[in-house]
Amino acid sequence: MRPGEEYLSTNWLEHFHPADRATQLAAVRQALLDKGRSVRRTAFFLVLNVGAAADQCRQELSQEIRFVNLGEPHDPSHTGIYGMLGNEAKAAQLLAQSVNPAEIYPAG
Repeated sequence: MRPGEEYLSTNWLEHFHPADRATQLAAVRQALLDKGRSVRRTAFFLVLNVGAAADQCRQELSQEIRFVNLGEPHDPSHTGIYGMLGNEAKAAQLLAQSVNPAEIYPAG
């Protein structure tokens, strides 16, 4: 998380299309560009299951995390993961472990 933020920024893929991963990723990439962010060729998009990630944090940390859609004009899929404060490193590790290796995509 960035200093001073109380949530981890993510994107809700299904906002753009319920099932087409290529469409979802292209739309997120464009939303980031529209916000003035760069998308480096060496970057990756990691996809995780919200329910599984929340369950894992609940079990391992006895801590509830919430995924809240924050929608912005140039990024309607912008979502924040709340509830990680005070345990950011371990929560980030658990989130990373919940990523399916088959769901890692080049961002650039």
